[in-house]
Amino acid sequence: MSSKSVLSQLSGWLYKLFKPVQPDALVVKQPILSQQAINQLGESLSQMVPKATLNPKASESLKQGEQGSRFLGSGMEYEESRLYQPGDEVRRINWRLMARTGQAYTKLFQEERQESWTLLVDQRQSMRFGTQQRLKVTQAVRVAGYYAWQAQTAGLPIDAIRLSENVKSTPIFEGRSSFEQLMEFLSIPQPPMTVQKEPRLHDELLECQKRLQVGSRLIIISDFQDLDDATLNVMAALQQKVMLKAVLVYDAVEKHLPAISGLKLKGLSGRTQAHSLTHQDYQAYETWAQQYFETLRQKLSNVGVTLIEISTQDDLLKLHNQPGSAQTAGAA
Repeated sequence: MSSKSVLSQLSGWLYKLFKPVQPDALVVKQPILSQQAINQLGESLSQMVPKATLNPKASESLKQGEQGSRFLGSGMEYEESRLYQPGDEVRRINWRLMARTGQAYTKLFQEERQESWTLLVDQRQSMRFGTQQRLKVTQAVRVAGYYAWQAQTAGLPIDAIRLSENVKSTPIFEGRSSFEQLMEFLSIPQPPMTVQKEPRLHDELLECQKRLQVGSRLIIISDFQDLDDATLNVMAALQQKVMLKAVLVYDAVEKHLPAISGLKLKGLSGRTQAHSLTHQDYQAYETWAQQYFETLRQKLSNVGVTLIEISTQDDLLKLHNQPGSAQTAGAA
């Protein structure tokens, strides 16, 4: 078998076909993180996680001429009406008050005084893979816990979206129990997927674009296996509205194949194949992997998204020891 043929099979295996050996029925019913594991993670994070930094995104509304508001966005809660002034938006005219008084009034809204965080956590099939310490989906939940603990400590409202067989989201949590509630939501058991068509990251980002308020913070935790041009375009648009961060979760074998003889690959079909890889095969695969991840970094950078990378074996400390992480996680 040629080196090119083996490389093609391996790349397809890693990103489309491979899954861990099928666990027994008992295992798939277990949560990703048990209650004990959640408690232990919280104790560890309390000693490690830095204080969250406030979103520096300025308000788009204006106060006193050209002075920008220190709040976020234009707000949604009605505050009062005042006489219409040249330059006011027509869509904010209080038509009922105008009908009663015969004068034009503009509605004023109270501005958002506190940012909110949203965690978008990928738990689709490609995330249910791992070779040593833990699965990618498990590390993704731990990463979400890192940010959830930070938001709880800062008293910030936070919610989560779970991208799995379908899309599920939480209400907005705030207060001392927000970390635990979020972790329980994200830790539900994840057996092998039964749906033929997974939800797309692109589609959920479009929903986020509609729903999230100006000045919010969106943290995407994924392996970005379906990142395409359309998804990048949505990310670019989101960047104009919210603070967007991307956390890439990967397994070490996705960058460096293990040097073992008789490497066995198992696809979704259940068929197992053994390959005797040559030194050239390993080199070819690593070259391909380097190009793949570098291209992913470059694509996100081109739309202004900083990528933070963490493997399934890494400690969560790595999240605030990478360039660009201080803006999301606070200073190290």
